[in-house]
Amino acid sequence: MHALDIFSLQWFLALAAVLIAALVRGTAGFGLALVLAPILLFVLEPKSVVVVSLILGVLSHIMVLGSAYRRLDPRRILSMIAGSLMGIPLGVLVITAISPSALKVLIGAVIVFFAVPLAIGFTRTFRREKPIAVVAGFLSGVLNSSTSLGGPPVVLFMHSQKWPKEVIHPSLAAYFLVTSLVTLLGLFIAGLVDIPLVVTAVSLAPAMLVGVGIGMLAFRKINEHFFRMLSIAIVFCSGILAILSGLGIFH
Repeated sequence: MHALDIFSLQWFLALAAVLIAALVRGTAGFGLALVLAPILLFVLEPKSVVVVSLILGVLSHIMVLGSAYRRLDPRRILSMIAGSLMGIPLGVLVITAISPSALKVLIGAVIVFFAVPLAIGFTRTFRREKPIAVVAGFLSGVLNSSTSLGGPPVVLFMHSQKWPKEVIHPSLAAYFLVTSLVTLLGLFIAGLVDIPLVVTAVSLAPAMLVGVGIGMLAFRKINEHFFRMLSIAIVFCSGILAILSGLGIFH
């Protein structure tokens, strides 16, 4: 697996990308991988991007959850976690079978697909929340282990159910903490996690911690409308960048 040389030009680019992505993640409650992955694709191969994004994500989830765990309702995310655990093995199979360029396009296409309903204001509320939560979790699990971008399905679900932003923030952190750890275990078993990649992720962690901290301060100041618009912008723009990169537009 490919890793970055610390203090190289590529590493500084990744460091800046992590800082920006972490700022978004701390503010919106998700989006670390959505923002980070398209940029890291310029300096790392797709499979390495997934591993590094997941490791950094685990650290960010712990940080967010530690400050907002009192607003968490574990019962509302258990169904999503169950669905995700069923989807993770399929995602691991996908990442071991698909080509790097195709994986880039898959990352972007999936992001845009889920961005469209958010952009057009789709907020259908389901009376029976648990079955839909399982489906959202399953899709998220597949995407998280194959692209590190499992956010869109569960974010769309939470917005559709009109969860308050104060509930979405810790719920996403708790959900992704559990599923990311399981995903990393699956990728490790598949031989996709090695020491150089872990070192790369750890070297980028300070920028992530600073960005998430600033973002969490900004989160307290924004209203529901801005929170939703930020979610849409993150999802859509990241998807377009990933597609263009996968098609070789920037090469």
